[in-house]
Amino acid sequence: MTNAARPRFGRDRRLLAKRDFERVFQAGRRAFVRGLVVYVDDSPAGRARLGLVTSRRFGNAVHRNRARRLLREAFRLCQHQLAPLDVVAVPQHGSFPDHLAEVGRALLDAIARVRPDRRRPRNPS
Repeated sequence: MTNAARPRFGRDRRLLAKRDFERVFQAGRRAFVRGLVVYVDDSPAGRARLGLVTSRRFGNAVHRNRARRLLREAFRLCQHQLAPLDVVAVPQHGSFPDHLAEVGRALLDAIARVRPDRRRPRNPS
C-alpha cells in the first residue's frame, strides 16, 4: 500500500476541544464492549473523529500509552467505514484487550451497539 492510499489520523480526525468531549459525554450514547467504554454522538464536523480518555487508574504510563496507540490504530484502519460520528473511547483496567485485532473488533462492536439504526461496519481484515 502506498503512502497516498494509506488512511491518516490527522488533527481533523481527533477530538481535541474540551467542549467536544463534554458534548459527547452529555448528549452521546454509551456502550461497553470487552474492556472498552465508548461514547458516540453525531459529528458536527461531517467526519468520524476519535477522542481518548485514559486515567491513571488504567495503569502506569506504559500501559496507558499502549492502549491509546492501539485505539488510534484501530480507529485509523476503520475510519472510512464509519458514519460521521464523534467517538470517545475509555479503556477499562484489567479487561482491555492487548491485540490490535481484538481492539478493532471491540471498537466496531461498541459503535454498532450504540448505532442500531446503522448497519455494523465490516471488519477491515
